[in-house]
Amino acid sequence: MTPGAAPSAAAGGNGWVDRQFVRLADGRLLHLRRAGKAQPGQLPLLLAHAGPGSSAGLVPLIQALAPQRCVIAPDMAGNGDSDPLPMAQPTLADQVAQLVELLDRLGIAEVDFCGQHSGAHIGCELALRHPQRVRRLVLDGLALFEPELAAQMRLHYAPPVQPDGHGGHLAWAWHFVSALTLHFPHFMPDPAHRLHHSPLPSPAVRQALVLDLLKALPTYHLAYQAVLAHPTAERLPLLHQPTLLLAADGDPLGRYLDAAAALLPSAATARVSREGRAAAILDFIGGTACREPHHRNTP
Repeated sequence: MTPGAAPSAAAGGNGWVDRQFVRLADGRLLHLRRAGKAQPGQLPLLLAHAGPGSSAGLVPLIQALAPQRCVIAPDMAGNGDSDPLPMAQPTLADQVAQLVELLDRLGIAEVDFCGQHSGAHIGCELALRHPQRVRRLVLDGLALFEPELAAQMRLHYAPPVQPDGHGGHLAWAWHFVSALTLHFPHFMPDPAHRLHHSPLPSPAVRQALVLDLLKALPTYHLAYQAVLAHPTAERLPLLHQPTLLLAADGDPLGRYLDAAAALLPSAATARVSREGRAAAILDFIGGTACREPHHRNTP
């Protein structure tokens, strides 16, 4: 989860971060935010948020990117206002299939892609499984957990939680979100795992994150399980797209940037401030002249 959720507000293009629902073939609805206008010679930029948040947390980034790019930021299945995937144990491949269907429904054949945390793992699989759909790839906060830590994460990081009659899940959600901002991993609340970024998210920001978590409560843990099952160290070296490995200040997953770069030596790398993230993304995806966006017919 990445702190920083904010209400939709003005952002480039027509002046607003717009919202829409897309009906998928199986009847489920996918919610997305979009801003900016298509520019000649530039591809749309597809953003994928961290779990268990939603595209609401990407609004500041969308605002920064939209003056130069058409930006599309869906809520991943089961998050935000998007319906969950229908299978009992969805994988990253299932998330990828849904993103491909979304692009088809929007009539978009090719994008530049930026994913944060779990969104970065989804982006890796999207680029590998559908290389013709991704021109340039930004992986922001990719995780390469050591085997022992990965095993602990699977057991403790995202426990299934159900609503109870006394509202205990409401208190749990607040404390879970607060714990994510204090320690990584949150279930190791000792000095060695203390996060030292400052300032901590305000109560209003944590409230927004809690609301996203509660929306995703029935299935939030399944997305984490899919990411923790991803063989990232095996899959990352298979990428052929120009790739930027990104780490923002204060991101606990930034510790894996060098390990990811060793697995994909052709990738560019950048450590940036949170405020510098948009500039790094725009510099990278604009590194060479883009092909004219080509579109599929909308089903």
